[in-house]
Order: sequence, then structure tokens, then C-alpha cells
Amino acid sequence: MNEQYLEPLKAHPEGRALRAEVDLGRIARNLKRIQTASGGRGVWGVVKANAYGHGSVPVGRALASAGAHGLAVSSLEEGLELRQGGIECPILVLGGLRPEALPVASAEGLTVTMVGPEHLAEYAQALPDHPLRLHLKLDTGMGRFGFLPSELGECLPGLRRLAPWIEGVMGHFATADDPDLGFAHRQRRIFETCLAQLADAGIRPGQSHHGNSDACFRGLLETDTHLRPGLALFGLTTIPEGRAIGLEPALALVAEVARVKIVPSGTTVGYGRTFVAPQPMQIATLACGYADGYRRDLGNRGVVGFAGRTFPVVGRVSMDYLAVALPLGFPVSPGDPMTLFSPDPDAPHSVERLAQTLGTIPYELVCALHRRITRRYFP
Repeated sequence: MNEQYLEPLKAHPEGRALRAEVDLGRIARNLKRIQTASGGRGVWGVVKANAYGHGSVPVGRALASAGAHGLAVSSLEEGLELRQGGIECPILVLGGLRPEALPVASAEGLTVTMVGPEHLAEYAQALPDHPLRLHLKLDTGMGRFGFLPSELGECLPGLRRLAPWIEGVMGHFATADDPDLGFAHRQRRIFETCLAQLADAGIRPGQSHHGNSDACFRGLLETDTHLRPGLALFGLTTIPEGRAIGLEPALALVAEVARVKIVPSGTTVGYGRTFVAPQPMQIATLACGYADGYRRDLGNRGVVGFAGRTFPVVGRVSMDYLAVALPLGFPVSPGDPMTLFSPDPDAPHSVERLAQTLGTIPYELVCALHRRITRRYFP
């Protein structure tokens, strides 16, 4: 994979080149590894937020072809984008829908999450004319969407009316990545108690899924029939157990050098003059900035890869450009590709390492990648 990123990028017709190189083969292999780690459970592949910045339609197609049970998105708009992209597998809208959106969801064959009791009556009225599959969400401790265990009993009559359309029951772990799994086990117990309560009321959906990527790797799936991995599909993880199964990061962010100049000692670079050249050096300007999703606070902290080495990002990252410092005499020319996000998880400019530098999580870095970035896909 790495050899692909050493090839010169084709010049953009407007003189600017920035691409996310996405290896769909790695994503398919990550899916297989997750399926194996889960004991063969069905996988709802989470592709919300433009597939975590990787491109929802190409990634969705790859996951469907590789054996995912279905795809999960956040909103109606994301689900419609997948359908318009020709994806026919089940698509689960995690964020729920207002009743007036149900006709469109039904026409497109989307599966909808019931996120609380507020629309029970409206759903019961709409579904006979606009049938679709439902997944009932339980709030076992995340504190956002879902039926609270304390209100489930009073909602059972309304849920019974919807039982013919309820395909699944789901929850959401809040601390599956925490070294202390005490709260996660508590959530699991609450989930199982609620499932039993639903079964006693005659509501026995064929699917149950509480687990995400980290829950899979840490043995928290228990009676789940399915799971909902997200970040792990793209080869990224925040816990050692995830890295241990051989996940392969699938994205490299590559920008071409727009200009190279030799500057004398004392030259300042960028807004605020936060970098002062300590000696004569080369400054390469890259066509990537915070408007593309490359974090502004990586200025004077981040590094990029070039010709088998890493070089520092210097000065503040601006909206469309950033600067890289190289020693005098090092061969570099306009049009040369530099790697801003490396697919090597051990590289100092990998998404995981850069996230650690910034005190954040890999999700934030890849989800921020703007759609104006060209994406190129490899099978």
C-alpha cells in the first residue's frame, strides 16, 4: 500500500492537489477480522459522517460486497445518499426520524430506530400505510436517545401495536473503551433485563445489538445477535485489544507541494509569526489547511512523511495551506506528494499518533476530512 503514495499526484487543473487515498481491500479485511472476533455475528457497518471521512458510498458498497449484514447511518439524508449510490442492503438510521419522514424512509426501504416514546402513537398510525422495519433503542446508560428502563413498562401497550414492524432492539455502551468495565457490565445487565421484559410482553425481535467495536474486542457482546462496529472497520482503534486482531488503517491523506522556497535564518512563517527559522532552510507549502479538516493546532506540532522521512509542520496551519520545514539540499520540488496522515499505525503521522499528540481521538481527525478533498479508491 505504501508504494502507492510515493507516486507523484496528478496536478489538479486549478493548481491544487489534495487526496485521501482509501484502500477498500483493507476495509473488507477489517470487516472479516471483526466478524471473526465477534464469533460470526451479523455486522451493521457504521458509515455515518461520510464513512468517518472515507467516503460513504464507495465504502458502503465495499462493506456490502464483503458480507456486512447492513449499514448504519445517522440521518435520513445519509441513508438516502447510500440508496442513491445504488446500495441495496439494509440501512439502519440510528438517529431516529420524525413521523412525517416515514413515507420517504418506507419508500426507500430504510430501517428506522425508535429513539423514545414521544412518537409511539404517530408511528402506529403511519406504519400500516408506510411499512418499514424498526429497531427499538434502549437507554441503558448513555443518557441520550432511547427508552429509559423506568418508562418501558408504561410504553408496552404502544410497543405491542408496533411489534409486527420491530425487527431489533439495541443499546449503546458509554465506556466500552474504559479499562474499568464495571459500568459496561451494568449496562449489559440493564439491557438483558429490558429484553426479558419485552419478551414477557410478547415482543421478541430477531435481532439485538448493544455492542460497538470496543465491546466486540473486549468480550461484551454476550447475547447480541449483531454488532455495530464503526472506527474499527477503517483500521483505527483506541484500545490495545483492537490493534491485536490485526486491523489495517485504510486511509492516507496526501498533499502535493505547491511551492518550495529557501529562507534565511530568522525568517518567520505563517500567521502570528509562531515559527522562526533557526538556520537557513527550505519551506515547502502544501495545499491543505483547516478548511480541509487538517487541525489548526497541528501547527508546530505535527509532522508529515516524505521520501522515507518525517519533517515538521511549522507555523500556524491556515485555511488552505500549511508549511513544512526541510533542510537545505534535501531534494523536494513542486508537485511532490507528502503524506499528512499515514496508514502505518506506528508512524508519528498516523491518525492514532496525531490524535494522541492533540489529546483527542482518531474519530475527530478522520470525520473532519472535508468533502472537497478528492478521494481515490483502491480495491
